[in-house]
Amino acid sequence: MPRRRLGILGLGLIGGSLALALKGKRGAPEVWGHDRNRAHVRRALAAGAIDRGCTPDELVGCDMVVVCIPVRSSLSAIRTLGGRMRPGSILTDAGSVKADVVREGERSAGKGVSFVGGHPIAGTERSGFSAADPFLFRGRSFIATPTRRTSEEALLRVERLWRLAGSKVVLRMAPKTHDRVFAYVSHLPHVVAYALVHSVATLPSRVPLGYSAGGFRDFTRIASSDPEMWKDIVLQNRKEVLRAMERYRRNLDLLARRIAGSDAAGLREYFARAKKTRDGLEGP
Repeated sequence: MPRRRLGILGLGLIGGSLALALKGKRGAPEVWGHDRNRAHVRRALAAGAIDRGCTPDELVGCDMVVVCIPVRSSLSAIRTLGGRMRPGSILTDAGSVKADVVREGERSAGKGVSFVGGHPIAGTERSGFSAADPFLFRGRSFIATPTRRTSEEALLRVERLWRLAGSKVVLRMAPKTHDRVFAYVSHLPHVVAYALVHSVATLPSRVPLGYSAGGFRDFTRIASSDPEMWKDIVLQNRKEVLRAMERYRRNLDLLARRIAGSDAAGLREYFARAKKTRDGLEGP
C-alpha cells in the first residue's frame, strides 16, 4: 500500500510537536504542513519535521488532516477543509474545546469524509514552532470525542496516530462532557492565573515581583500562555467557563468568611481537603 499522507494545519507548539514526534517513526505517514507564519514552515522543514510545506488547498489531498490552530479560527478552517477533502479521508483537530468544533466538523464533512474530534492533553506556556518538542506527548493522554455519527474505523486511525506520537492513554469522551470537565481542570486555572497576575499588575503602587516567592511564580506560570489562544478558548467554552468561575467564586467567598471570622478549624478543614485532593493527583 502507498504510504499515507498526513496534513497538519498549524505548525505551532501542538502541530509542530506532532510532526516532530512522528519523525523517523516506523509506520509514520508522510507529513505535509501549512502555517500562516512562513517562518514556522521554514523551521519545520529545516528540522525535518515535515516532508513538504504546502498551501491549504494542497492539504485537502491528504489522507488525514489535523487542525492545530486556535479553536475559534479552527471552525472556519474545518468548514472549508471538510467540504473539499476526498471520500475516505479523515479530518480531525487538537483543540481544547470540543462541542462547537465537533458539531461544525460533522456538519461540514463531505460525502465519505469522517470528522473526529480530538484533544491531546499536553502543552506548555510557550508557543510557536520554536517551542515544539518531539517528546511533548510521551506518556500523556489523548482524548477523542466521538458521537453516534463517528466512524469507528476513522476513530481508530486517529487514536493510532496519537499513540504513534507517544500518547500513553487514549480516552473517549462525549464533546459536551469534555468541555464541562476541561472548564474546571484547564480553562479555570488559566483564568485564575491571569486574574491573579492582573491584580498585581494593576495595583496603584508597584510590587517588586523580582522578590516574589516560589508560590507566585509556580502558580502563575500558565499566565505566560498565548493570550490570543486563551482568548479564543474561554470565549468558545464561555458557558462552562462562567459556570466554573461562579463555583470558584463561591468557594473563594467561603474562604474569605473563614479568614474574616478567624475560623481556625474551618480553615484547617478547607486547606486539608484541598491538600488531600491535590495529593491524590498523579505526577508532581
